[in-house]
Amino acid sequence: MKRTFPRILLLCLALFALAACGRARDAAAPDVEATVVAAVQATTTAQTQMQASIDAAVQATTTANAANAALTPTPTPVVIITTETVTEIVTEIVYVPQDVYVTMTEEELQALVDESVEQAVAATEASAASAATATSDDVVTSEEVETVEVSVQLAEETIAYAEEVLATYGDLYADSSAEMVAALAGIEQELATLNQSAASIATSLEEISATLDAGLALAEESIAQLESAATDAQATVAQAQAQAAVWQTALQTQADRAHAAQMALPTQPTDLTALIQNIQPQQMASDLPAALQMTRSFAEVAQRSLADGAIDQNEIRAIAQAGVDVSAGLKSFGGPQVQGLADNITGVTSALARNDLPAARQGLDGLNAQMPAVGDGGGTRPGGVQPPAGGRRP
Repeated sequence: MKRTFPRILLLCLALFALAACGRARDAAAPDVEATVVAAVQATTTAQTQMQASIDAAVQATTTANAANAALTPTPTPVVIITTETVTEIVTEIVYVPQDVYVTMTEEELQALVDESVEQAVAATEASAASAATATSDDVVTSEEVETVEVSVQLAEETIAYAEEVLATYGDLYADSSAEMVAALAGIEQELATLNQSAASIATSLEEISATLDAGLALAEESIAQLESAATDAQATVAQAQAQAAVWQTALQTQADRAHAAQMALPTQPTDLTALIQNIQPQQMASDLPAALQMTRSFAEVAQRSLADGAIDQNEIRAIAQAGVDVSAGLKSFGGPQVQGLADNITGVTSALARNDLPAARQGLDGLNAQMPAVGDGGGTRPGGVQPPAGGRRP
């Protein structure tokens, strides 16, 4: 019994030591599950942060592109014809706004009509040349379709602009002459023909583009149709240029007619009344006979003025000065009848000043009719007025 207890005791001690060693090993071993969870969380966080960085960069790029687009507007393509073929494609065009050209003078609007029609013709010619180039090798690509479409769109826009300007000129300034009516109608018809040519090219392009987008091969008929539309457009360009020459001829005829009408108008007389309003007497007669002699001299000078049918400034000043000198003498020495002579002289001077020659002649006729009834002075009647010929009345 005594030997058994020690053995039991030794066994317990061994078991206790083994348990302690197991706990030590368990404490030092890694927690695999916790490690996996932590790694997954770290990866997710990193991905989130990276995606946020990418989103921020994309947003910054988009904002910058939008700002650049706002600062740099997209230009409108314009085809410039510098020789008989298309030589350059630029990206700048300026149309005169309608609220500006409706206020232009007739000459200014005529020049704008010329420019707009010339631009429409050039743009149509460019679209035709572009289409002909695209079909020259019997193959039309999507890129070629896009190039021709740009030129056709420009042609249509410039034709519409020319039609608007021409219609405005017709409403505001065109006269009723047969030449001008025919020229305007001809230009309108040619612009309409240009528009039809551009539309034919556009229609062919639409069919070709639809075929290419569907991934199908182009039929020879489609290419031939576009080529034919380009040829027809070239023909309409020549017709429009010829009609533009007719328009120029009509404008010149209208200008010549207006100039001839202006030259045929009688020269409008100048009113010189203001020149004589403040003229004062400078030389007055010393007696009635001298005043009457000055009256005769005034009548002769005025009569000579009427002979050539024109009164200039120097002439009217001299006549007016003589008139006020005579009137002052007559009013100083004459009676009622002589006072009438002074009034008649004033009327003749005023008529001559305003270039009313018929009234001046009438006044001179009255003045000359009064003169024989007025003696040379020294008579027995007061004021030196002599009785009419034939003696006194009973």
